[in-house]
Amino acid sequence: MVNPKKLVTRDEVALKAGVSPATVSYVVNNGPRPVSPETQQKVLAAIQELGYKPNAVARSLRLQKTSTIGLILPDTHNPFFAEVVRGVEKVAFERGFSVILCHSDYSLNQEIHYVDVLHTERVAGVLWFPATDDPAPAHLLADYEIPLVILDRVVPGIQALSIVADNFRGAYLAVEHLIQLGHRRIGCIARPSDLSHSQERVRGYRAALLDHGISVDNDLLIRGGFRMEDGRTATYRLLELAPAPSAIFTYNDFMAIGALRAAHELGLEVPEDLSIVGFDDIPQSAFTIPSLTTVRQSKQEMGCRGAEFLLDLSAGKEPEAFDSTPLEVQLIVRESTTSLKKKNIST
Repeated sequence: MVNPKKLVTRDEVALKAGVSPATVSYVVNNGPRPVSPETQQKVLAAIQELGYKPNAVARSLRLQKTSTIGLILPDTHNPFFAEVVRGVEKVAFERGFSVILCHSDYSLNQEIHYVDVLHTERVAGVLWFPATDDPAPAHLLADYEIPLVILDRVVPGIQALSIVADNFRGAYLAVEHLIQLGHRRIGCIARPSDLSHSQERVRGYRAALLDHGISVDNDLLIRGGFRMEDGRTATYRLLELAPAPSAIFTYNDFMAIGALRAAHELGLEVPEDLSIVGFDDIPQSAFTIPSLTTVRQSKQEMGCRGAEFLLDLSAGKEPEAFDSTPLEVQLIVRESTTSLKKKNIST
C-alpha cells in the first residue's frame, strides 16, 4: 500500500479501538456527538499506542470550506467519464459550487498528489473514480477530514458512499442476449484489475453461462486493459483459440470498438462471423459500423447523484440517510449482434 506521508489514519485508530471512524472524530474533536467514557478511553488508548496525530489544519478549516468540490477521474479520453462529469457539474452549478477536475491517468501516485492539491484548495468534498484498488487516497482524505463519495466502484475496507451501476445485471443481460441468439462459445474481455465493477461484470458473464447450462471455459476470459487497443489485442488472442468464440462481451465500449477493429483486420464480418457486445453506451456506440449492441448505464445520473450526496455530506447529512441502491442498466440492441449460423455452433 502506498502512503508517502506514513501517517496513522483515523480508520486504523477506529479498527484498533473497535469503533467507527466517525466515533474517533467525535473523540478527537470533542463532539458533535457524545461518546461514552468507556468508548472514549478505548479511542484515546488506540491513539496513544498508534501515535495518531489528527490534522489540526484540516479541523480548523472545516467551517472555512470553499464553494468548490474536487473530481478525480482516471481517463479524459473515454466519453463515459465526460458524461459523468456533465452530471456532476449540473448539480454543482445549481447549488452554487464549482468543480476542480483532476486527471489521474490511472496512476495511484497522481491520485495522492491531487488529494494534497484539493486539500490545499480547501474543497468541500471529493468525488473519486479509483484508478486502482489501493485505498491510500481515501485514507488521506479521511486524515484531512474531507468528505468523500466514490463513483463507479466500491473500494474494500473504505467506509464511504459509493455510486455504482448494477454491473452484474448488465453483464448478465449482455451474455444472455448472446445465448438467446444461439451463441455458446462466448468470449469475455475484462480489466486486469480487481476493481469491483470489473469483478461484477465477470461474475455476471459467468452466471449467465451457468444459468443456461453452458460451462465456463477460462480460456475464453481475457484480461486486457480498458482502452481500444487493449480490446483489439485481446480479440486477436480470443480468435486464435480453437474453436474460436462466435461472440465477445467486452468490459466497456472502448474495448468493443477495438474488437470491431480486430474483426475488420482479420477479414471477419460483424455480426455475421462475430457478434460483439460492449458496456456503457457511450455516444460513439451508435455511430460505429456496425452500430454497437451495448449495456446502457445512467452516466449523467451517476454524476448527479454523486454530487448531490457529496454536497449533502459536506452540509452534515449522515451517510445512513442516503440511498445506495445501484443504478439501473438497460441492454441496447443494435447491429453488432445477430443469430449464430448453425454451422458455426459449438458447445
